[in-house]
This record gives sequence, structure tokens and C-alpha cells, in this order.
Amino acid sequence: MSPDASRSRIFLCGVVLAVATFFLYFPATRFEFVAYDDDLYVFNNPHVRGGLSWSSLKWALTSTSAANWHPLTWISHIVDYSLFGDRAGGHHLTSVVLHSLNTLLLFLVLTRLTASPWPALVVAAFFGWHPLRVESVAWVSERKDVLSALFWMLSLGAYARYAEELKVHRENFKMYHAGALVFFALGLMSKPMVVTLPFVLLLLDYWPLQRYAAPATPRAWRPLLLEKAPFFALAAAACVVTVFAQHSGGAIKTLNQVPFVTRVWEVPLAYGTYICKTLWPARLCAFYPLPVKPPVVAALCALAALAAITLLAWRWRRSYPWLLVGWFWFLGTLVPVIGLVKAGDQAIADRFTYVPSIGLLIMAVWSAHHWLLARPPARLWAGTLAAACLLGCVLATQKQLATWRDSIAFYSQILSVNKNCVMAQNGLGWALSQAGRSREAIDHYREALRLDPNLVRARLNLGIELANAGDSAEALVQFTEGLKLDPRNEQLLNNAGVALAQQGKTELALVQFQRAIAVDPANARPYLNCAMAWEKLGHFQEALTNCKEALRLDPASQEIRQRLDRLRAAEPPR
Repeated sequence: MSPDASRSRIFLCGVVLAVATFFLYFPATRFEFVAYDDDLYVFNNPHVRGGLSWSSLKWALTSTSAANWHPLTWISHIVDYSLFGDRAGGHHLTSVVLHSLNTLLLFLVLTRLTASPWPALVVAAFFGWHPLRVESVAWVSERKDVLSALFWMLSLGAYARYAEELKVHRENFKMYHAGALVFFALGLMSKPMVVTLPFVLLLLDYWPLQRYAAPATPRAWRPLLLEKAPFFALAAAACVVTVFAQHSGGAIKTLNQVPFVTRVWEVPLAYGTYICKTLWPARLCAFYPLPVKPPVVAALCALAALAAITLLAWRWRRSYPWLLVGWFWFLGTLVPVIGLVKAGDQAIADRFTYVPSIGLLIMAVWSAHHWLLARPPARLWAGTLAAACLLGCVLATQKQLATWRDSIAFYSQILSVNKNCVMAQNGLGWALSQAGRSREAIDHYREALRLDPNLVRARLNLGIELANAGDSAEALVQFTEGLKLDPRNEQLLNNAGVALAQQGKTELALVQFQRAIAVDPANARPYLNCAMAWEKLGHFQEALTNCKEALRLDPASQEIRQRLDRLRAAEPPR
């Protein structure tokens, strides 16, 4: 077969793989947004909802909202909103397309690096169809995963071509080196987790590119390190920006909140859990709470297993170099999210395996490929086993996808794995409330408060639900308890005022509304409530002043405009 025919056949296999991946995840295009960061990233974000403009682009490039600096991710959401508006299916479609492209690119890149298309195809298929990918693809807020991985794959592809061109002394090798660097920069602007790419490039220099000069001394590696200097410089800059963004956004936990000893014990346990979930993806969910106490025995067992695998990979590095490369790919790319620097409340997350899992797949598939080369009769059985495992992945992925169809399914699935998850109890209450299932919502809010009496958000949500049900006295109790925990919470102050007004305590309600205004002078709602309170007390001038201010802050509100017209009509003559 000619080289051109071989390339066409490889590309056709990749296209078939990408199309199959697309249709596997296509049901996500019928899903809704979920009430878990999708409001922050899309449907309640005024910059995203404003559509594509110079103003929104400037915001995307400078914002550290969501405790990250990822301007390309923001721009992708802004473009999606310009195209699809509030129709969640279009936003999901973009993520599905990106994941399908990533699966195709992984196959093409591994084929170019190793000249072994069949193992590359199997790795890419397991990568694309594994249920651990569902969170990254079906969660709109995790667009940064699939987008940054796209640039990761493109950077690897450009680097592979650079190594080829440099090997035969072609003059255009610098162009591919620059291309790899540009794609790396774009990846960092999508999600800073790709900061480990320079480390992976060094691994690829060892295998399969074999660019180091034997013997593998530090001096032999010096040219390879020097050519990665721009990559490491970009990575260092990204680390500084990320730490600043996460500190300013409150995502990084203090040492008092998560003690250093606890975080150290969690590291081997997290690595071990990711390996287990890759091999047997059971009880997956979107939120794994931090353990109350560090599981020391389990962590020691995991540490022993990790040490044993590391020792074997090193010992067999000459005979089976893919073991060393795949293992350190897995270990290294997880470092930014492994838990030593704790960002967020989760212990682990399925989405964190998006790129790191490729290392484990390389280890397994290339080892099987090497074993089968010496045992041709076993290839049929091995192919059947691989097909059965892929079918299992497809079925598990379809099942896991369904848990992202809406907020009720999302939070219910988390509670099916961990019924004591406070976040999910409160979230499910909110989702049920939005669906008009008030009684069920109240039950879940109460359960959240039983698990954590200091959860201010649950106090607020329960109070609002009780007030809507006509129980203003109990609602006021919840708002008051919440204010003991957070005295400057504008929503609690405003809703406490509403509850007091419902009980006829207008003057006390007015005090709460004014306190809410002092906390957040840019919020129109307390001004409107003040206007209604002043009107009830017969102070029409004060009512007009507050209503005009509310309209200034929210000029699109028909409710405020109608209230202002009514006040003007009812104002007594002077």
C-alpha cells in the first residue's frame, strides 16, 4: 500500500471514530443547563448574555471570574450565547463537537508519534467513550476541559512534526516548534491545568521519539530542556496568574480549613481512586465530598501500590519504555489538581482525568500490543475482549449521560452515591423548587440544615420557600438564623424585610431593606421594596425617590416601571 493510501485509510478510521463519538454523546444536545456553575458561566452571567462585542471580549481577557483566568473559555461561551441564546442544546452541541475532535486528534497524534495506528485507535476509542469523560462533555461549565484539550492535542501534533522535520534537517522545523508553543499558550488561556505539557513533551522525547542521546546523562538531555525553555516560561507565568485568580476568587482553601496533613494523605488516595475508576467506572458522580477524617490505612495501601508501579516502570524502562512514559504522564498531569493545593470543596473529580487518563491507556494498550506481536493466534481473542470492554464503556457512558439531563437528575444522582452530601441536598431542593415541587424542596432544605446547620444558602432557600408557601413567621426564623451567621448577606436582609412586611411590621421591614441597600447599593430589589414600604407608611415622596433609583439600576424591569407609574398616579397633591 502506498504512503498516500495508508494516510487516507488512517484518516478515514479517525473520522469514523470521531463520528461514533459524536453520536454517543449527541443525546446531551437535548439536555438543560444544570444549577451547578452553569449560572455563573452562562445563563446568569451578564457579560456572556450580552453576546459578542468589544466590551465582552475585553471582559473575557481581563476577568478572573469563577476563580480562573481562562479568556478563550469565556469567549467560547460568549460566542455560543450569541448563536444559541438560552437554548442549552446548542451549548452542549459545541462541547460534543470539541470532544469528538479531541478523540480524532488523539488518534492522529499517537499514530504520527508511534507509527502504530491500531494501538493508537484503541487508546483513542477508550479515551473518547469512557464514562469518566461524561462530566467534561455533558457539563456546559466544563467547556474549559474539552477546549484546552483541543489545544493540547494540536500542540502535541505540532511538536511531533517539529521532531520529524528537525531529524531530517529541514529548515521549516522552527515553524512547527513555534506552532506547538502557540497552541500551548492557547491551551493555558482555556484551562491552566495544561501547564504540565512541557513535562509531557520531555516524556515523548524519551519514547516514542527517542530524541535523547545515549547514554541518557543530564548533559544529553540539556538540548531538549533548552528547546522547552519557552514552554516552561509560559507554564511558570500561568501558575502565577492562576494562583492570583484563585486567591482573588476564594477557591484556594486555607491551611486551617484543610490541614496540610489531610491533604498529604489525600494525594495517594486520589491517585489510587482515579486508577480504580478508570479500570472499573462505578459510582461516578459530579461531586465527591472531602472525607471527615483522612483514611490513613487506605492511603498507605495506595501509596504502596503507587510506589510499586513506579519502581516497575523504571526497572522496565528500556524494554517497555511506554510504561514509564504512560505512568509519569498520568502522575504528572494530575499534579495541578491532586490536592496539595486545595481549590474547591471536592476531594476528586471525574473531569480531572480528561488528559491524565491517556497515560494509563497508553500503558495498557501498548503492553497488550507488544504481547500480541509475539502471539498472533491470541489476536482474535484480544480483539474480542477489547470490543467487549469498549461496548461496556459505551453502555456505562449512556447511563452516566442521563444523570446530566437536568438539575433534578443531576443532584439526585449525587445523592444516590452519597446521601449525606450537603451541597446536593440544597441543590436538589432548589431544583425541585424551580419545578414547582415546593413540599419536596422544603424537605431537602431541612435535610441540608440537619447535616450542616451553618449552611447559610440553605437557610435562605428554606426561608424563601416557606414565605412563598405563606408561612412568613417560620420564614423569618430562617432568615434571622442565617443573619446570625452572615450579618451582611444582602439576600437574607431583603427577604427578612419581605417576611416582616407580610406580617404587617412595615417599619421593621423598612430597616431591613435599608440595611440591604447599605450592603449592596447596586441592587434594585431592596430599593423597590423600600418604595413599597414607604408607600404603605404614607410617605409618597420617599417612595418615589426609592422607586426612581430602582428603575435607574434596572431600567428593563416592567415591574419597577409599573410601580413608579402607580405611585405617580396615587401621589397626593401638594
